[in-house]
Amino acid sequence: MADPQSNARLRADAGAPTTGVIHVRTRLTADFTVISNALAQRRGSAVTVGVAAYIASLPDGSPVTIAALCEHFSEGEILISRALRELVLSAHEAARLAPAVAEWLAAGVGQREITELLTARLPDRFRARPASVLAFRLRETPLPLPSPAPLPPSVERPAVLPFQTCDGCERAFRAPGPGHCRSCRDRLGEQRLRAAG
Repeated sequence: MADPQSNARLRADAGAPTTGVIHVRTRLTADFTVISNALAQRRGSAVTVGVAAYIASLPDGSPVTIAALCEHFSEGEILISRALRELVLSAHEAARLAPAVAEWLAAGVGQREITELLTARLPDRFRARPASVLAFRLRETPLPLPSPAPLPPSVERPAVLPFQTCDGCERAFRAPGPGHCRSCRDRLGEQRLRAAG
């Protein structure tokens, strides 16, 4: 009887959602594949997303022919071939895009930046080959300017002048020494001109 044993249920965490998807996260240390949210949440065919995730999980050198994929998936040859067409550029399309990509790489743009530029805000459905969209983006997007060279370390910043209190109006202003602020100097200058004139 020394230990209180309650049969009441524990309260749910206040921050936990009560509806929708609730993730149970487990840290995996082996036999897993990291897939970007851009692929996992891609609009369109779920078969395409599944085939892409499966191909990403395969070891290097594994066959990814339609026949090999049909052995793994229960979907038919037509759905698998349609998914592959969405994922793969033809040799002709790759050859057409290669010079523009080479120009971007020569300009110092990294592979990751090129990929992000080409795949951002793609339409949900394509009426024609997606390579045309990529070619347009490579052709029409201006090359980014090279980053400015850093200033040499010998360049010193100018010293910040200290605050002074105006002798006329008690306003704070920056100046090398005590005196009057701009407003009071202007007012005093006008008074001197009137007195002299």
